[in-house]
Amino acid sequence: MTSKQDSPQSVIQSEAIQMTRVYELELKAKHSISPNLISELELDAAAADLLKQANKRGFSVKAGDLYPAQTQKVNRQGQHGQGNYIVEEPASEFWADEAVGIDELIQDTQGRELTASEEIALKVMRRAKEALLKPRNRPPRYLSQCFDWYCANRPLGEDWPTAGVEYRKRNNRFLDIMAFIGDCTTEDPSAPDRIQQGLQDYALDKKETTTLKGQTVKRYMKETVSAFREISATYNLKWKFTKPKIRESAPNAKATLSFEEQKQLVQWCLNTDDMFAAILLAQLHGGLMATELKRLSLDIDTSCILDGPIPYLLLKEKTKTKDRKRVVPLVLGVGVMQRNLKDGIRWLNQYTGPTHSTTLSEKLEEATGNNKLTAHCLRHTWNWNATVYSIDPSHRAQLCGWGSKSRDSDSTTNMAHYGREGIQQAPFMRALAESQRKVFTELLPITPTGKTTSNVVSINRRG
Repeated sequence: MTSKQDSPQSVIQSEAIQMTRVYELELKAKHSISPNLISELELDAAAADLLKQANKRGFSVKAGDLYPAQTQKVNRQGQHGQGNYIVEEPASEFWADEAVGIDELIQDTQGRELTASEEIALKVMRRAKEALLKPRNRPPRYLSQCFDWYCANRPLGEDWPTAGVEYRKRNNRFLDIMAFIGDCTTEDPSAPDRIQQGLQDYALDKKETTTLKGQTVKRYMKETVSAFREISATYNLKWKFTKPKIRESAPNAKATLSFEEQKQLVQWCLNTDDMFAAILLAQLHGGLMATELKRLSLDIDTSCILDGPIPYLLLKEKTKTKDRKRVVPLVLGVGVMQRNLKDGIRWLNQYTGPTHSTTLSEKLEEATGNNKLTAHCLRHTWNWNATVYSIDPSHRAQLCGWGSKSRDSDSTTNMAHYGREGIQQAPFMRALAESQRKVFTELLPITPTGKTTSNVVSINRRG
């Protein structure tokens, strides 16, 4: 099993069901006197497990991968001096035979009849081979397979990965809901009713046994509901079900740094002058998430410009939403970022999981003494400062990545073609930099020694 002791119960349950099916088939194979006693459900489960095992052996395969079947022309030598001739061989079938183990079974049993268990193994292999060669013009066979299908067939936006941290988070939510729905074939007439009841049971369970807010439960259900609806629409299954009504709670006030805490943070960053200080300063400038800074490494020479008349960060890689793509002028603590930010970006790319957020929260506490702050608070802090100083709404949208009717969300992508000099000299960039300086009116005079300078700040000021 890939799940661990601390994995969600739904994940453990799903894997246990699959492994139980495979184990029961193995028992039948050992003791059965006839391969015809194996059910279709058991064959499907065993074939799916066989393809997973093939992936572990280096065959990167999934259902439908070998459709349409490919042939290969091969030059053969004739017998008795008849010369060479060309034959067309079914290359895809040969490759499938090797991937699922048919070649190996034939070689091991050559010259004798197959035992009942070997005949069962052959049936499983042929079912797996059939899955590889046939087009996937039918929906996933079981409800439990619907989320993986949806990850690779999303109607809008990019497909989602089917491995890694983000996939596990989404899939765990799906499996948690599936524990209430129960698995069945997608062609089962009771499938939509099971989905409907399962969603209601899930929502009720979260209400009674957890402290999750209604809007959080809705968000957790959204991916699963979307997966089922997309499959129903794609394959004309005509599933009818509705999301359960869930009462939402009043949202909590967004945590922000007080002006005093902001001053403490900037003072700490200027005095510390290391990669963590550079990361926090960059995040403070435009509500940047750690993942957004991390992705600057994909094209750091274009996206991270730390010198010139207006240093800036260009967020043009993958972001949470399209509106989050933006250009962020840097005006506060620029010297710290010039010396350390690229090291900080490399650090962000070296670690996964909670390391980033935990470490940055510790640095915020070290700077301010407040142990309740997270790096995400910097995004809300920037927005609060922008409200206090009446920053133009279109500039707020551009700098922090919020949607706005006055903003063209494709503008950031287009900026990449301006080149460094074109961006730094553009009138819109000077206007954004001026708005950025207004946001940091109280912070710009701070120096590394703790002394303050005049409130009149040059456009070329460095921290």
